[in-house]
Amino acid sequence: MTTAVEMATTPETTVTVVQRRGWAKADIKKLSLNGLQAILKDFSEKTLFVRWLGRFQIERELRALEYLDGVGGVPSVLGKWSPFGILLQPMKGDPISEWRGGQPEEIASMFRRLDDLVTAIHARGVAHLDLRKRDNILITPDGQPSIIDFNASVRCRPGGLLERLLFPMFRAVDRAALLKWKAQRCPAAMTQAEIKLHRRMTRLRRFWIFN
Repeated sequence: MTTAVEMATTPETTVTVVQRRGWAKADIKKLSLNGLQAILKDFSEKTLFVRWLGRFQIERELRALEYLDGVGGVPSVLGKWSPFGILLQPMKGDPISEWRGGQPEEIASMFRRLDDLVTAIHARGVAHLDLRKRDNILITPDGQPSIIDFNASVRCRPGGLLERLLFPMFRAVDRAALLKWKAQRCPAAMTQAEIKLHRRMTRLRRFWIFN
């Protein structure tokens, strides 16, 4: 595979802006080279201060995705474009809020797969923390979920103090986000325990500063 450095220095490389995001967020671009496609999250055109902050976001996302290497439904890292940009595997699908899943049993099946994906992410010691944002969960037409945008994620070392004290709370934040989407898209599939937990987490969310 062509490396990020080679792609950055090849004249045939084309970069297309997909989305200019807010002042403190990376711009989303699409990169193409001889059939190879990548998504570029790029802070290089931001202000000096935001570029400096962006480097930390890039490194955080890079570390999280390295820990999640091999987990299906999570983008692979294709390389660093620069200190201010990261190249990622494109993931297919519509945002969960726009996905049309057909019959209720199809939607319920998708949520079971999404729950399994979050469980696999947590098993690697990573919590996403921003799953309430609709663009961060993508669903293919046949109901296969993927999760993107790990720049707000945390990774806890197995057996470490952070894992013992805080990781249960981080996992709960992710689970609460899934219940939010399930309550919106498939409320009939929610158990009584999930309904109670969703109500409790909704009340507690006012104290959570990240989402």
